[in-house]
This record gives sequence, structure tokens and C-alpha cells, in this order.
Amino acid sequence: MKPKIAVLASGGGTTVDAFIRADQRHEIKVVVDLIICSRQNAGVFQRIAVINQEFGLDIPCVLINHKTHPPSKDEELIRGRQTAAEEQAILTILKNGNYDLIALMGYMRRLGPNLIKAYGWLPSYTSVFQAKMVNTHPGLLPDTKGFFGTEIQAYVLEHHLPYGGQTLHVVSEHYDEGPIIAEHKVAVEPDDTPDSLFARVQATEKRYLPKDIENFINARQAYNLSERGGR
Repeated sequence: MKPKIAVLASGGGTTVDAFIRADQRHEIKVVVDLIICSRQNAGVFQRIAVINQEFGLDIPCVLINHKTHPPSKDEELIRGRQTAAEEQAILTILKNGNYDLIALMGYMRRLGPNLIKAYGWLPSYTSVFQAKMVNTHPGLLPDTKGFFGTEIQAYVLEHHLPYGGQTLHVVSEHYDEGPIIAEHKVAVEPDDTPDSLFARVQATEKRYLPKDIENFINARQAYNLSERGGR
């Protein structure tokens, strides 16, 4: 049976689309089994509906946000952060699904502490393979830590950095601070704009991310087998 992943997204879903298509082309052996989206009008819903019909799939795309799971009466609603009910709903669906990996692909909300504790990087860990939640970041770290989207590429150009790029890293408590799994540089061209550089970074992400995630899952499985064998 192929390993299965759950994807958290907020936008158009082009990255998860590329991932699913890589599986359908038999370039990888990893199945996207669930997508959780934080925005009701996100393009990922239509994109997944199309790809489900195209390949005869039945990948669910579920809306979970602060409107579907509002804050309690004594809870402050903080922009960009999950409510306690929202976090718990995601945690429940992930635990029930028994996924091999959780992958953030353009998810624009800060994860709650219980999700990090269950799946992310913890200070007590001694191996990157103890975590099972990853994020794709459209920049090289740590230079572009905390930036998003085209603002990353604007930063690269304003600071005359020679490369943009894409980084796959483990999710930790703080933005973009988890251990790096893979990175791919994209050379800056003389006439680049933030948009043109971002387009090439996104193309690089779609090219490498499926295999990078598959490699990480396989390495996690090997690590877990060795740990069980050593006991």
C-alpha cells in the first residue's frame, strides 16, 4: 500500500495538483488522501474537483477555519491564527486518518501548539525523522524566514542575493525554523521582477517537491524500523 499524506492548503492548489499528477504519472508512490483548506473561496476546491473527475479519484477537500469552528466566548480571535476548536477539528481528522505525513502546501494560518506537539518538530527530538509534518517555503532559509509569497522574491532582489529558491522543512513552533530537509536554488536573472522570480521558484517547487516528500517518507519509515529493531 502506498504511503498517504494529508495536505493543508489555503490558496489555488497548484502545488498539490502537481503532486497528485506526479503520482498519477507513476513518478512517485505517495497518495494524497485528504486536503484541509482554511479559505472557503480558495481555488483548491475547484482544482481538486477537476482532478478527481479527470483521474477517477475521490480525494476529499474539507473546509476548516475560524468560521466553521468559531472561538469560544472567552477566546480572543487573532488574525492568522487557529481557534482552539479549529485546531482540535484538524487534529481529530488527522489522527483518525493515520497519515504517513502531513504536508503544508500554501497553508496561511499559524498552527496551534497541539498540532505542533502531535506532528511537528520538538526541542527534545534528536532526529528529523521523529517529526511528520513538513512545509514548503518559496525561498532559501534562513535568509527569507518569516516572509511569504512574492515578498520573499522582493526581499531577494532588494538585497541583491544571487539566488532565490524553494525549501522543504519540518514544521516547528516558530515560522520557518524547523530542520531543513531539502532546498533548491533558483538563480536570479538581471531583468528579474518579484513576479518573474516567483514563477520560476514555483516551477522548481512543483518539479522537486513530490520526490523530496517521497524521499522523506521513505527515510522516516526506515528510521522507525531501525528504532523498533534496536529495542
